Amino acid sequence: MVDDDEAYLDLLETALERTDTPLDVTATTDPTRVLDAVEAGTVDCVVSDYEMPASSGLDLLDAVRERDEHLPFVLLTGVGSERVASDAIDADVTSYLSKYAEESIAALAERVAETATDAASAYYRRRALDEHLAFVESVLGALDDVVYVVDASGTPLYWSDALRDVTGYGDDDLSHLTVYDIVPEAEHETLTAALDTVRGGASVTVRLPLAPREGDSVPFELSAAPLYGDDGDVVGIAGIGRDLTERERYERGLEGLQRTTSRLLDADDPDGVAVAVTEAAEYVAPDAYGVVYRHDPASGTLVPAAATDGIDDAAFTYDVAEDVPAARVYRSGDPERAATAAIDDGRDRGAVDSVAAFPLGAHGVLVFGFDETDDDAARAWTLAGILAANATAALDRLERTAALRDRERVLATLHARSAELARATDPEAVAETIVDAARSVVDAPGFAVYRWEDAAGRLVPSAVAGDVDPSVVDATADGWLVWEAFVEGETTAAADLADDPSRAPWPGARSAVAAPLGEHGVFVAAAPTPDALDDRDVEFVDLIVTYATSALERAAREARLRETEDELRDRNAELQRLNRLNRVIRDITGALVDAESRGGVTHAVCENLAADDRYALAWIGRHEGDETRVEAWAGAGESFLDHVVERGVDHPLARSGKEARTDTAPRERATVVDDVLRDPAFADLRDEAMRRGFRSAIRLPLSHRDRRYGFLELYARVPGAFGGEEREVLDELAAHIADALAAVDRTETLLSGRSLELRFSLTATDDPLFALAERAGRALDVTSIAPHDGGWLLHASVAGEPAPVVEAATGRVAVADAEVVRSDDDGSMLAIVVSDSPVLSAFADRDATIRRLRATPTGGTVTVAVSPTTDVRAFADAIGERLPSADLSRRAPAGDTAANALRHDLSEVLTAKQLQALRTAYARGYFEWPRETTGEVVADELGVAGPTFHQHLRKALGRLLDDALGTPR
Repeated sequence: MVDDDEAYLDLLETALERTDTPLDVTATTDPTRVLDAVEAGTVDCVVSDYEMPASSGLDLLDAVRERDEHLPFVLLTGVGSERVASDAIDADVTSYLSKYAEESIAALAERVAETATDAASAYYRRRALDEHLAFVESVLGALDDVVYVVDASGTPLYWSDALRDVTGYGDDDLSHLTVYDIVPEAEHETLTAALDTVRGGASVTVRLPLAPREGDSVPFELSAAPLYGDDGDVVGIAGIGRDLTERERYERGLEGLQRTTSRLLDADDPDGVAVAVTEAAEYVAPDAYGVVYRHDPASGTLVPAAATDGIDDAAFTYDVAEDVPAARVYRSGDPERAATAAIDDGRDRGAVDSVAAFPLGAHGVLVFGFDETDDDAARAWTLAGILAANATAALDRLERTAALRDRERVLATLHARSAELARATDPEAVAETIVDAARSVVDAPGFAVYRWEDAAGRLVPSAVAGDVDPSVVDATADGWLVWEAFVEGETTAAADLADDPSRAPWPGARSAVAAPLGEHGVFVAAAPTPDALDDRDVEFVDLIVTYATSALERAAREARLRETEDELRDRNAELQRLNRLNRVIRDITGALVDAESRGGVTHAVCENLAADDRYALAWIGRHEGDETRVEAWAGAGESFLDHVVERGVDHPLARSGKEARTDTAPRERATVVDDVLRDPAFADLRDEAMRRGFRSAIRLPLSHRDRRYGFLELYARVPGAFGGEEREVLDELAAHIADALAAVDRTETLLSGRSLELRFSLTATDDPLFALAERAGRALDVTSIAPHDGGWLLHASVAGEPAPVVEAATGRVAVADAEVVRSDDDGSMLAIVVSDSPVLSAFADRDATIRRLRATPTGGTVTVAVSPTTDVRAFADAIGERLPSADLSRRAPAGDTAANALRHDLSEVLTAKQLQALRTAYARGYFEWPRETTGEVVADELGVAGPTFHQHLRKALGRLLDDALGTPR
């Protein structure tokens, strides 16, 4: 508060401080202090006297207004006149008060306090509003859109900076214009309609161009809403206007691209797509140029396919590895924009500010050159991206369509060849058809089918097409691409084999595809250049392989079926032969049973074999020294035997003479000549054999327990007659014949009373019976021997008590049982069962009859009877091989009668079970009177039923009585 009257100033200050209004009053007579406080911002309201010596209150007001346009200023004056009041109002004073208008200084103070408080409050409200409006103004000024307020008639009241930028008018110009002045006259009718709508209380959006001070009209979209007064009437219009220039250009670009899309869909080939894309460059940007680059896989370059105004192909062909936008975009698949100045590749791109490149998938790249401003860059970038995507889709469609056509062509070709494949009856024919068909569907100059040879473990070329020379492929050879495909069971492709030539299917191949044909082999297509086979070629190879594998499977099934049919046919024929042979063998077996002499056996065998049409000649003979003696024969071509006899042991089917003269030589194997015509060993007798129709032959040795009884020879009219199961059956027949001859030999020796008795002494031997005698310390005299359940049943007498023998047998594995049969003052009889006996087996295996056997604690003796024709030295040597301690101590003719022979060789008269029953019954005292045992006890010991025992015993006794008392045969 400032006044030149200091006393009045103090009085008023005191009165102000006493009011109820909280005031901080600073009183001064110096106006400069007021200005300092205003500049410092420490004053909320100035109260000043009107008349002061140095300057008036109005002068101070002007000075304050220079510093703060809206700071409250209350003027006090003692001079009340209309002139003073008018000057104060013109000077923009906040309030004007008379010092003497109130009754007292206190009342004046109350009036000043109220006026100052109200003015200060209004001041701060005004300042807050100004700050808010300033913020709003800054926000609206930052918008590209025009923000405006007009009164009801259309006169501008407020506008943002954007309106000045669009129209080119300044604020003074705009303050004197109406909306009609900035809208072209042709659009006034539309403008009026819009204003009327808003005046009616509705909001509206309308497209209207704005006419700038210079230049063409600018398309705008104006939105307007009504502003209402306190009485509810529309007093103004507020709204926003948006520049549609960029949108309309974008829409025009989209419309152009839509038309281009139709052209892209109608394009028949990639060149048509490229032309349509470059012609659409004007829709992306008015001054842009476009180039479509096509990727050339063979050269690895991007080659211009079409351009807006033409382009130098040589200068603007890019290697895909180059560090330029087009090549980088093709490699990465991401679009890229670069300033022309930043591209340092020496190529002249003319008046172009920047270059934008967009990928076209695997087909190539679309490049645009722009000279537009940054404001247009976003629109052009978006439109160019849309065009590139549409072009890529069109190229993909063409590729799919081409692939579909190619696939249909391949399928048609394979379908046409399917009949040929169906007629193929072997894998070679299928392979030839496959490679021939592949030449018309796969873009490669060389083809091959490798056939798998399982036995050799390798892949062998089966069919080829083109100038190729494939080699056999296995795990160790070159051609690993072929081997990998077969082993892994998957199609394998190689784009460039230069770095690893060992994988090439054949020399000179740089790219190849190998596909497995199941388990049958591999199909290969190859070319001498890299990257010659694309994905479609691989697909076609898989199609071919699918057809081929099916055909090979069918051919393999048919081949297996034919093999099965042939095998069944051969098997059936073999079964028929075997059935026939079995009938012959049954007849021979029956004849062998009835035969009573060696001659009867040999003649029966030859006659029955020759009765079979399959055999032309059958004969049995034997070697005597170096000579051959024919014992029996049957069939055609007996004169052929004269030639055989002449050659003796030099006969092609004969063994060596030395081996043939040994009665106990190891068993021989059959000798077979599958084809007399072709066997070089039969050269001397070939003509004689062929003249008689002999095509194959077999010699079967007749051996029984390592003793020869001669041989059987058969001759057939067909080659290979003695293979497989027939030979096995004939081997068994030869064994039966040898058994029969041995039995006849033994029987003749038995009945003739002529035998040779040999006595062997044994000192130490690994035999359960001799071990039992040693452990018991007793001598065992064996009186009977019979086979028993794979072992032997022995009856042995023991002098003295038998208990030591029984105790020694207890717990022994080889002695299954030892039981006392009877015991008296003269000694005891024991039944002993041993699981094995090397001594008994050694003599039994050589057809020797054991007559006496004595086992002592220190050794023992064995006395046997053999045929008088036995080679004693060879027999003794054979026994010595089996029983090293055996020593031949006595040799003498037995001189037995037939009855004595019967007693000792009961096994030749009785069956094994009959002999076992008879000996066990005898040893058990069954024939004593009174009987020492019953038939049930003996049967239980033998492990058979009582009736079975009695049946065996009656038959045994009947045969013994018949041989002893019957009529001699």
